[in-house]
Amino acid sequence: MPTRRAFLHLLPALGLLDWTYGPRRGPHRWAELSPQYALCGSGQHQSPIALNLATAATATPEFSYQPMGLNLFNTGRTVQQRCPRGSWLTLDAQPYELLQFHFHTPSEHRWGEQGFPLEIHFVHRSPETKALAVVGVGVTVGEASPVLALLVAAWPGPGERSATAAQIQPAQLLPEPTGYLRYSGSLTTPPCSEGVTWLVATQPITAAQHQLDQLAHHLGRNARPLQQRKATAT
Repeated sequence: MPTRRAFLHLLPALGLLDWTYGPRRGPHRWAELSPQYALCGSGQHQSPIALNLATAATATPEFSYQPMGLNLFNTGRTVQQRCPRGSWLTLDAQPYELLQFHFHTPSEHRWGEQGFPLEIHFVHRSPETKALAVVGVGVTVGEASPVLALLVAAWPGPGERSATAAQIQPAQLLPEPTGYLRYSGSLTTPPCSEGVTWLVATQPITAAQHQLDQLAHHLGRNARPLQQRKATAT
């Protein structure tokens, strides 16, 4: 099995991985790599951002997540849990179906001046409008996470998939109870499309230090830097 570093060096040469988090094809170069990625440089409402905890708009989403089998795919940039149909987020009476969740080390958003070792993104899409709603959850050092333990145990190598009979409940990766900060932003990866509704949990969940160390080892640094915005996020 190739190492992650060797895998990431190989794929651009094969035309299979046109952007990365490294110096040659990393975030500061994304807009130059393809006309389709122009918004990564010219967009006016890009993510991630530093959230103003005092002034940001709040939201009260409702979650209806179902247990699911592990179905992981290592893209070479992150690992995604592919979610079967049937798990939903409801916001403003609009349902959004959970498509997948994935991981960034360290966190991409900042909560005021604070960041975390890990951030989980839950990606949802409206079946009617195709609009995206992404939930961001920070992870800090504390009590071990049973769900993360299962994920790490099944972690696939770069370019590989891992599907097992083990069942997980994604809702166990959400802080409970907590509030959510809402703003209109973008995908944090190319093509950096805007119009994404972000719901960022005000409180983190916890994982043991060794779990965070394992995830950082597997993922490397895969966080887009903070983006400047022309207006306060609302």
